[in-house]
Amino acid sequence: MIFLGTALACGGGVATAGMASAATSGPATSPTTAAAHHAAAAQPVNSWRAVMDAAAGTRGGSLAPSERLMPAAVSGPQSYLPMTPAREANVATIVRESLNKHMGLRSAVIAVATAIQESTLLNIQYGTYDSLGLFQQRPSAGWGTPAQVTDPAYASDAFLNALHQYQASNPGWATQPLWQAAQGVQNSGFPYAYAKWEVQAAQVVANAARHLF
Repeated sequence: MIFLGTALACGGGVATAGMASAATSGPATSPTTAAAHHAAAAQPVNSWRAVMDAAAGTRGGSLAPSERLMPAAVSGPQSYLPMTPAREANVATIVRESLNKHMGLRSAVIAVATAIQESTLLNIQYGTYDSLGLFQQRPSAGWGTPAQVTDPAYASDAFLNALHQYQASNPGWATQPLWQAAQGVQNSGFPYAYAKWEVQAAQVVANAARHLF
């Protein structure tokens, strides 16, 4: 476990960027507060495979983009959402589902950024039309029953299954802008909105992975 913590604190860095307006689905801090938070909270993080290599005492060589938290440049200015125990629990669920499906940490970052934009990482019981839950999935669109899409584990698994289908048709998905992969699943009217949560999503995914194993 000491190796795991050390590996997460080493390797490729997460760069912060300027601040944008809050997501339409929830509050964000002011640019001044958020910038100060990012300066304090941003720290180098490594991919999950590098963590496991460190724990095993081996070196894995070059990491695939899918195994990296941030394998490409961030798109545009970034925003920050205050974290709460409920939000952190939902992040842990998303990360656990992604790792259980062997989809890599980049998939978890995409999923978390999507959930921040769609629901502010809260399992909400309302939304546009019949949209519900972390990812605002619509029962009428075949995502599942209302009870299913408001179960964070089910909702995360459903999103990741759809993301996997997108990935299968887009071999370069891991180095695409984050919003592009998210939009490949969500078909949102505001596709670029996912981009502004990438830095925070990478940070909270790394933190969740650190505590899962």
